[in-house]
Order: sequence, then structure tokens, then C-alpha cells
Amino acid sequence: MAELRGLAPGLSVVGYGMWTALGPDGPTTVAGLDARLIVSQSGDLREPLTGAALPCFRLAAQHWWAGPSFLSEMLLPVLGECAEQLAALPAPLRRPASEVPVLIAVAPCGRPARPDDLEARLLAELEARLGPLPEGSAVVGAGRVGLPHLIARAARQAGRHPVQILIGVESFLLQEIVDHYADRHRLLSEENSSGFVPGEAAAALIVAPRGMAPGLALKGLGAGREPSGAGGSRDAPVTGEGLTDAIRAALAAAEIPLFDIPIFLGDLNGEHFKFKEAMIATMRLDRLPPENVSRRPRGHPEHWNAIEGLGEIGAALMPAQLGWAFEASRSGRLPQGRALAFAGEDDGARVAIVAAAAGGPVR
Repeated sequence: MAELRGLAPGLSVVGYGMWTALGPDGPTTVAGLDARLIVSQSGDLREPLTGAALPCFRLAAQHWWAGPSFLSEMLLPVLGECAEQLAALPAPLRRPASEVPVLIAVAPCGRPARPDDLEARLLAELEARLGPLPEGSAVVGAGRVGLPHLIARAARQAGRHPVQILIGVESFLLQEIVDHYADRHRLLSEENSSGFVPGEAAAALIVAPRGMAPGLALKGLGAGREPSGAGGSRDAPVTGEGLTDAIRAALAAAEIPLFDIPIFLGDLNGEHFKFKEAMIATMRLDRLPPENVSRRPRGHPEHWNAIEGLGEIGAALMPAQLGWAFEASRSGRLPQGRALAFAGEDDGARVAIVAAAAGGPVR
């Protein structure tokens, strides 16, 4: 996590792609998020105690199955969507997809039903379908906090690879995963109002060095660690320290105060501790500017919550958040052109990203 503290990566999002419960591509998904659509459905997942059917956010795949082997199937259409956009980039960035590294975030090692060799297995499945992936490609098992790790890696190799695809993919639609979270009272059900609805998705960002194309600049990354982990306990109450540290570091790297950011893209998935951490971090960091009048259009930050429309999608969440912000930015719908995205993983890791609209050279 040290590599993420206060990092200004010098990259911009210049394209995106998604496959979610809201739609088979990025624009369709964003339209659903803008409309605040909720398309959860009853699936084959069951609440362990009562046997009641649980809601879920499932992809509309022609052939759908549960388990890790479905991940490569989820990735392929999104990679194809990104490949189509590469040809529309400014001339200095234009290149075939076969030369663009792919950095993938998947579930962390602690996730139930996750094979120990998931990273290697996923790479092998993709290369069996696509051929050898370009130099610089990799798979990282970091889950919900995976995107900042991909961004940091992309920044380190941007000199050799100016265009890269960062993609997160994960599915919670497996009974073993549902049982794990239900046993910890973290799943939404008739018996528990403080829980999330499982989902699945793949979401990708195309990134390039800032200033080479119009896009959404990734101005600052931050990381922290929450002592209470996921939800806290009587002996380890929720402190919000990890999220506070992550946001503070991202703001410092971006050189933007929190009161100048009107849009928050959080991981508020229905669990009470998520809201508590966000509230504590905001109370600690959000202060009126020197003129004592808010600069935000509404006078307070707005929360754009992708999880409401997509469900709990783990590693795909932050790419989906920033894909939404990118589309809103280029269509002039992102207030003041700035957003703060944040997320946390079960082990206590917390991350934040400050993004802002940025121009580029004329094509």
C-alpha cells in the first residue's frame, strides 16, 4: 500500500468499457446509472438460514455459469469494446490492441471460492482465446482496492507503454461466497437490513499520459488501513482512520481541497459501517473554504453510488465508478469536472482517487 500514498500518477482516462447487470457496454451501463435504474433479480442463491431466494445483479449472458472460469468470458466483450476505441485516439496514441498491455484486478486471496492460482489461470484462459498478451500485462489479486494498484503499475511503465487497459472483474454469485458473507451478517436479507446485494461485472479504463488526449485526469491516489477491518466489533470499533488517510493523501497529491470536489463516488453497498466510515472521513476533512461559503453547486457533496445499480461487484467497482465519471465529464455532466472515488476491502485496506476533467491536443 505504500506505493499508493500520495501518488500523482500523471495518467488520464481516455476511454472505457463495461459489462454489467445494467447493460452489455459502457454507454448503456452509464445511462442506467444516470437514470438510477435498479435491475436486481431473484437468482439461484439462497439465504443459508431460511432458504429464501436472494436478490442479485446478474449479467445477461447467452450462456451463464457460476465460478472463476466465467471471469474470462466476462472480460472478452469489455476488452473488445476498448479495442474499438483505440483506433479513435489521437495519432500519437493510436495502436492495435495487440500492442496494448492489459492490467487486470481480480478478487483478493481471502475471498471464498477463489482458487489460489486464479491470476495464472485467468491469464492462461485469456491467452488461449486471444493469443499472447502484450508485454506489461498482469493480473493483481486485490479486489475492491485493486484499481489504484493497476494505476500505479501503469504509471511506472507508461514510458514504454503509453496506452494501457486497466480492468476489474469479479462475481459474487456463488453460494459459497453468499454463505460466507451471510454467516458474518453482511448480506442483505429479510433478517438483515445492513448488508449488500451480490453482483458481478467487468469494467475497464483506457489510460494514457495526461495531456496527450482529452479525458479524465487521475490527479491523486491515496491509501490507508482501517483498524476495525470490515464492520468493526465491540473491541475494535469503526474509526474511519483508513478512509480518512486515503482521502487526505489523494487530495494532497492532487493539490485539490475536499471542498472543491462536488461529486463522491463511494462504495456504499448497504452495510452500515461503510456509511459510518464515509461520514467520519468527510467530517474530518471537509471544511468551508476561506470565504466561508461552499463552492459546490448544491452546497454539499453529491454521492453517485454505482452499487445501487450494479450490486456488490468487488474489483470491478472502481473502474465502473471512474468510467461513469469519465462519460459524465466528456458530456459536460460532471459538476465542476471533479470527483472523488473511494473503496475498501475486507482486510481493512482503503483507497481513494481524485479525478478531474483534463484537455488534450487537437487531433
